[in-house]
Amino acid sequence: MLAVKTLSRIKAKSDARHLMRYLLSQAGTEIAEIAKRENVSVKTVKESIAEWERYAARNSEGQMQLAIRDMIITTTDRAKDTLDGLLKATTFIDVKQKNTGMTVSQEVEDKITRLEALKVYTGLLTASQPKVPQIVNNNSNTQQTAVLSSAETTEERMRRLKASAAQHNLLPPVVTGVPELIDKGFDPDDDDGEEDDDE
Repeated sequence: MLAVKTLSRIKAKSDARHLMRYLLSQAGTEIAEIAKRENVSVKTVKESIAEWERYAARNSEGQMQLAIRDMIITTTDRAKDTLDGLLKATTFIDVKQKNTGMTVSQEVEDKITRLEALKVYTGLLTASQPKVPQIVNNNSNTQQTAVLSSAETTEERMRRLKASAAQHNLLPPVVTGVPELIDKGFDPDDDDGEEDDDE
């Protein structure tokens, strides 16, 4: 059976070259080309690549998840005992007796340690809760979709404004700033002149 070399043994063999060979092969470079560049045998390059492939397989994402779960499972009992001990922590204070005047040590609850343990416990509870998706208001989403769908691009707006200007240019000319009576041909000063003639 072929013994798997540890990472420390790979490093002892100047692992930077071995890692570079592995990365080049992963990038698609032919093994013969790598061997030719470094002036080594194809067998040497294959051994370097095989070392790093074994290392990568041992340290894959799946292996990492298994290792983390194993660590949690094996240390859960000790963590529970530790947390339980912290939640029951006590300390000693010096208390002066009234009748004798002597100072004696008295065991009391260690509130500071217990509060810190309670924070840890609360953090564990929060982390263990399932992540609930946020509630989305469907009405607001519908309105936003309607607004977004009715939005126009800059080009569409320019086309719309040009079309509006072209329609406006087709309208008959109207003199602005002139009273409507005069624009229709009626001059109120003519009435004053007629009254002067009658006199």
